[in-house]
Amino acid sequence: MIITDLRAENFLKYSHLELTDLPSEGIIAIDGANESGKSSIGEVICFALFGRTFSLGNQELQKLIRWGEPTCRITLRFRINDQSHYKITRMLDRDGNHGVQLARVGEEANPFARGVVEVDEAIYDLLGYGYDEFIESYYLAQREIIAPQPHSQAVKSMAGLSTLEYVAFEHEQEIEQERQAITQVEREIAEVDDELKVLDLDPQALPLLESDQQALQANESLLSEKANTLASAFSDYRVMLPQKFAARKAQGRARFFRFIFFVTGLISAICWGLLARLPENEYSQRVAELIKSAYPAWSDQHLPWLLYAAGLLAVLFLLFWVRVATTQSKVASLLTQGEVLANAVESALVHPEPSAPVVDAELDSEEVAPQAISELVRTEHISISELEPEIEKILEELQSTKEQAQQQGIRLGLAIQKERGRVAKAAQLEEIKREFLVQVAEHDRRIALRERSLELLGGATRHLSQRFNRDLGDSVRKTLPIFTDNNYEHLQIDDDLTVRVFSSQKRDFMDLEEISSGTQRQIMLAVRLALSQALIKRTEGGRQFVFLDEPFAFFDQERTRNTLRMLPKLDESISQIWIVAQDFPEGEAFGLSLACDKQQSELVAAG
Repeated sequence: MIITDLRAENFLKYSHLELTDLPSEGIIAIDGANESGKSSIGEVICFALFGRTFSLGNQELQKLIRWGEPTCRITLRFRINDQSHYKITRMLDRDGNHGVQLARVGEEANPFARGVVEVDEAIYDLLGYGYDEFIESYYLAQREIIAPQPHSQAVKSMAGLSTLEYVAFEHEQEIEQERQAITQVEREIAEVDDELKVLDLDPQALPLLESDQQALQANESLLSEKANTLASAFSDYRVMLPQKFAARKAQGRARFFRFIFFVTGLISAICWGLLARLPENEYSQRVAELIKSAYPAWSDQHLPWLLYAAGLLAVLFLLFWVRVATTQSKVASLLTQGEVLANAVESALVHPEPSAPVVDAELDSEEVAPQAISELVRTEHISISELEPEIEKILEELQSTKEQAQQQGIRLGLAIQKERGRVAKAAQLEEIKREFLVQVAEHDRRIALRERSLELLGGATRHLSQRFNRDLGDSVRKTLPIFTDNNYEHLQIDDDLTVRVFSSQKRDFMDLEEISSGTQRQIMLAVRLALSQALIKRTEGGRQFVFLDEPFAFFDQERTRNTLRMLPKLDESISQIWIVAQDFPEGEAFGLSLACDKQQSELVAAG
């Protein structure tokens, strides 16, 4: 950046300051006695560019307005890269109103930035540096030649460390945020653990309840089956009884007739045998007499009838023998219904398994003991009128037991539903806990990545710092012998920007505290010029001006003269050099000389 024109009204001691067509190369020398307004020119430049000065804070800017005047106004024109020409205009009044605009020269009617903040951002974009970098490099305020500070953001920016430090700061902030997030997640995990502890879930509780439910359902089914079997068996038994009685009655008749036919047939056969084979026998004679007395017409011709009658009776005997066997089979078949009923009664009287969660059936009867019912049924020693109420009582007891089991099943179902809800809630809490643990692992991974990044950034910072310090020391070597009359030639700049100088006389490095204040200022002037060169390299902003206020306060005439001749040749990028001094050696030629006077409130000059 090269300043081409500077104009100020009512700024500090000047009612009117106008410098036009300023030379872009060489030295602009400003001399005059103390309090003559030399340093005010530097403050005009600083305020025009950045809206602040080295000597006053932001809350004291009204002191820049000339005494007795309501406002001050400054206009500064400058070029960047010897091409783009810009104009910045600032106005400040005693009420604190601060107006500024930035425009291209010739396009003042359409400024591309207005307002303090917007213009500051635009200036930074155009120049590549801000106020802090400017003060640390291009602008040397009177009595302020000091060693560079390692924590100075301006120096860090020149060294290229600002971006790395910003990234490192962001990483540290992110690490802290990740750790806070882990703390929060761990609190949430603790809350989940507390909820799980309150649940006090037993892993075996639900399987046991479900097992009891299955056993209960099996017993309910068994009770229903027993009741249905008993009712069906009793119904069949009731139907069977009349049939059994009829079959036994028929069996008795068949046995009677079988006996009759057997006896009469046997008698007929015996009579025929006696009459036909032993007619002279005493018993045969008696039989013949009995027959004739019964049947007078009887004769020997009728003797075969006895044989025929014996055969017929034998056939009838066989028929009724078959009839007896048939009825006996039927009776036996009908009696199986009694056995079925007896078995059903015994089954109904059997208690459930002890492990089954049901109430035991307890049957009672004032008339017949429950244990004797099945035996009475088998032995047919109980009538249907006695049996029916006992069967009904058993069925009622089975139904009552079933209802109790159902009620218990309802309670068990509710318990299972509740336990399943607890299990589901526990599973949900475990899933939430797993997700939280995944989040903690992810936060730990991010922290590890950022800590690794911080290590890499630390290494890069040290590398850039060492390179910057080395380059700074190389730049100082060009000017330090001239400024110190060859007493000091080399600087050693540590990572923390601690400056040590090599003494040619002592042949060793010395701390600045071991050197006189005048020599310190000479050394720091060399460092300041080196910082200016470093900032130019970083911004690549073309040619640049520097403003040096009283840099030769401790220089003798010869050293001052050598410095004035050396500065324009120091770096072709530093082409416009503003120097403030009370006086300059005679015979030196400058691009522009400005003489300040205490009595004058106006200064007008042209290059």
